[in-house]
Amino acid sequence: MKFDVIVVGAGPSGSAASLTAAKAGMKVLTLERGPEPGSKNVSGAMVRLSEVAKVFDVNGVPFEREVKRVRLLLSSEKGDIRIDTYPKTKLLNVSRLKFDKYLSQQAENAGTLLITKTTALGIKKEGEYYRVITDRGEIEGDKVVLAEGANALVSMNIGIRPEFSPTNTVQAVKEVYTLGKDEVNKRFQLQGDTEGESWRVIASDPVPYAGFLYVYKDSVSIGVGVPMQTLIDKKMRPYEVLDSFEKKFGINELVKGGSLREYSAKIIPEQGFPEWKSCMDGIYSSGDAIGLINPLVFNGIGPAIISGSLAGKASVENWDCRKFALELMNVKEIREISKLRPLVKELLGKGYLSVYDEFLTNIAESWASGDLSELTQYKEIIPTLLKHVLLLWGGIA
Repeated sequence: MKFDVIVVGAGPSGSAASLTAAKAGMKVLTLERGPEPGSKNVSGAMVRLSEVAKVFDVNGVPFEREVKRVRLLLSSEKGDIRIDTYPKTKLLNVSRLKFDKYLSQQAENAGTLLITKTTALGIKKEGEYYRVITDRGEIEGDKVVLAEGANALVSMNIGIRPEFSPTNTVQAVKEVYTLGKDEVNKRFQLQGDTEGESWRVIASDPVPYAGFLYVYKDSVSIGVGVPMQTLIDKKMRPYEVLDSFEKKFGINELVKGGSLREYSAKIIPEQGFPEWKSCMDGIYSSGDAIGLINPLVFNGIGPAIISGSLAGKASVENWDCRKFALELMNVKEIREISKLRPLVKELLGKGYLSVYDEFLTNIAESWASGDLSELTQYKEIIPTLLKHVLLLWGGIA
């Protein structure tokens, strides 16, 4: 059987592509290497409902808790800062297994054929169509969407994107502890079973890292992301950083007595589109496969969904690569990711993340003690600080 569109991956990006193409009347096949959509995903996650609603029906979207409080934590040798913020937009903590299955079901309801436990291995051009090679045989299709996630083996094999480099990747690890609904409410002082909380953490000990915590209905998801090159240089393992994170911020006590039900790891690229190609003559890439992750605001699912929908539309309307790239750059969330990459590279690659972490915590400590004289030691970083402010402004303006 020959398909109009073959989508590789049934995560949010792949389901968005499948749904868009199927709604346009295309015969769509989606391949998923896991036993079901969402089973191979590692991220938390906290999603912005408005971004999901751009493509999917969000009435009845499964969520663990609605985020009423986001806790921002900075930590360095100079001290700690904690800021509690209360989001105005609707943020949801979701289980990726339930969330991804919900999105995939909408694509199936629109006519997509989903085949799980099938790994795409490569693509061959056969005249006017493509032959997708899998571990279970070969399938023919006119167009292909590669929504493989960060570990995009097919994209790398055909040269649409480069292989991972330690200098441009982050190693993420995550644990999930089950506590029970009542215990979660008590330990996080939550009012009701649907109220939730998320943490965003920047710390510099034992190495610079970003951490997160998501409160689910009856469990807690905890994780860190560390530049791969830092782990190599310091000869550290990611779980050592995770252990330090849990001890430093009292998370060990928050999950004490709970059962560890998941430990997982993931590599996150810090490079991507437009430096990486998004298209190759009827093959379109989207989401994590082309690095559409904004590490400054911990947002990958929104850009994945939006880019996936565009890839589905490109398949339907037979866009050339230039048209697809232009349409991607017209999206605010994707344009920000692209423009902020120079800043992210400076923060991670040149060590400024830990410098600013110490700078901000020292400001708070000096202000609280009534002695700001120590801040004069940072006068040398002012030009660089201004440069980074301009890079940030250029990315979001």
